[in-house]
Amino acid sequence: MRSMTESNLAVPPDDHPVHGTWLSVDVVALTDDPEPKIVLIERAGAPHKGEITLPGGLLAAWEGETVEQCAQRIVRDKAGTELTGGIAVVDVVSDPGRDERGHTVSIVVVARVPAEVRGALPVTQIPEAMPFGHTAIARSAILRLGERLLVDPDTTRAMLGDETTLAQVRALLGVCGPTTAGAARKRLDRSPLYRRTEELRKPAPTGRPGHVYRFLV
Repeated sequence: MRSMTESNLAVPPDDHPVHGTWLSVDVVALTDDPEPKIVLIERAGAPHKGEITLPGGLLAAWEGETVEQCAQRIVRDKAGTELTGGIAVVDVVSDPGRDERGHTVSIVVVARVPAEVRGALPVTQIPEAMPFGHTAIARSAILRLGERLLVDPDTTRAMLGDETTLAQVRALLGVCGPTTAGAARKRLDRSPLYRRTEELRKPAPTGRPGHVYRFLV
C-alpha cells in the first residue's frame, strides 16, 4: 500500500490504489499582538495557487504524526512561524464537496503564534469565499473559541497559557465578539481555571500593570 501524500489527492479514484477519505488539519492561529490577528497564507501550489487560505495540510498518519505535530509542521512550513503553546480541537468538518481533489475530513484546531506574523489580518478582514470552505471554518472556529475560553481547560490553556492577565483575556475575547473590560474581568474572576495572584505584570510599554492569573487545572 502506498503512502498517502498531498499529490495523491489529484489522482482520479480509478487510477489510484488507495483512494478514500483523507484527514487534514486546518489551523486557526491567532497572533500574540495586543489586538490578536488571524494567520492566513498564500497557497504556493495547485489547486487555487496564489489564493488566500488558512494554513492546512494532510495529517501524515502513515508516519505516526499526531494532530498537534501536524499543526506545528503546517505553521512552521507554510506560515514561517512557530506555535507558542498547545492546540485545541474546536471542530471537525466532513463536507465531501469541500475539496475538489477528494474527500478530506478537516480537524480544525486553534492555537497561538508570536506577534507580527507576516500575512496575519484582523479577523474582521477574513476574505469571503476562501477555498476549501476556509472562510466558514475560520469564522466558526472563532465563535467556538469565544464559547470555550475560560470554560474548557484544553482550549483555555492552549490560547492563554499557564499565566495570563486581564488585558490578554480581554484582547482574545474581543476577537471572538464585542466585550468590555468589566465583562472580561467578571468572566475571568468567575472561571475555575485561573486564580488571581498578587504579582503584577505590565502588558505593554504604555499599559498599566495588571494582576497575573495562574492556571489551576
